[in-house]
Amino acid sequence: EVNYPRSESTIVTAINQYGFTKLAAENTILQENPTALIIRTNFFGWGSDYRKSFSDFIINSLRNNIAVNLYKDVFYTPIIIDELVLCIHNLLNLNEFGIFNIVGNERISKHEFGLKVATCFDLNLSLIKPIKYDEKLNLVLRPKDMSLSNKKLIKVLQREIPSIDDQLFFLRKQEKYRVSSLK
Repeated sequence: EVNYPRSESTIVTAINQYGFTKLAAENTILQENPTALIIRTNFFGWGSDYRKSFSDFIINSLRNNIAVNLYKDVFYTPIIIDELVLCIHNLLNLNEFGIFNIVGNERISKHEFGLKVATCFDLNLSLIKPIKYDEKLNLVLRPKDMSLSNKKLIKVLQREIPSIDDQLFFLRKQEKYRVSSLK
């Protein structure tokens, strides 16, 4: 039985080809270069014109009055890309190496995240429909809990990670000041 969120020392098992590839890459990198910095994360933020992000999908759908189905039983610990980049720079400046989870503090479902996005951006919460992962047919097998612990990160950097609500407020502020997408 795995406890969530997972720490960097939790034994990792993959359940699909994507996971096997990531795990093999981590192992190879650490064998070849024991002083490498490996980042595990799940981030959100403004996507590019050619690849929209999860938060873009939610915001754009709700602004166009399109209902979105979001999993109430799939969990993760999202972090805004700007905070992720800052943490990586800080770790590099400290000459850190090994595996680091760079994630937010809060383990939430995809559905809960969607509700927080809608609330922050003053969008229609009733368009967000909770669904269960197992209700969808013919999906690629994926983990239902991708939440990671950021305790090691916080200890090393000696600072807290902002709450999801604060990070979403920052995302909204980015849009207001027109820094909401890569061009």
